[in-house]
Amino acid sequence: MSKEDLFLKRGNLTWEEKRMMLPEHKQAWIEMQRQEDKVPLHGELDEYQWRDIGEIIMDALNHTLVIRLTYWQDGYYIDKDCHIYKVDELNKRIRIEYGPSDDSKREWIDTRVIYDVQRV
Repeated sequence: MSKEDLFLKRGNLTWEEKRMMLPEHKQAWIEMQRQEDKVPLHGELDEYQWRDIGEIIMDALNHTLVIRLTYWQDGYYIDKDCHIYKVDELNKRIRIEYGPSDDSKREWIDTRVIYDVQRV
């Protein structure tokens, strides 16, 4: 085998150690993947879906039941097992309470981002 044949069969080994990914490239690639996974906000729910959601929410509020709330936040649908703490009909939002009972967290959820409510 001549020196020229060895050089031709070697392929791209000359630049092999130059292949690397900088941390900035990796972070940009991960962010691009996250952006591709996002989903748009669902359309308007119909009257029957809102009626079912309202019944479950009011039952959970009156009887302190645990529900599974599915809502949209920043391009992702999130499922939370929670209690309904308060319903604000004027501003169209609900306050949920979740987490361990000794260290529970509360947050407001707009009703327009709610996708589904189920009894647990």
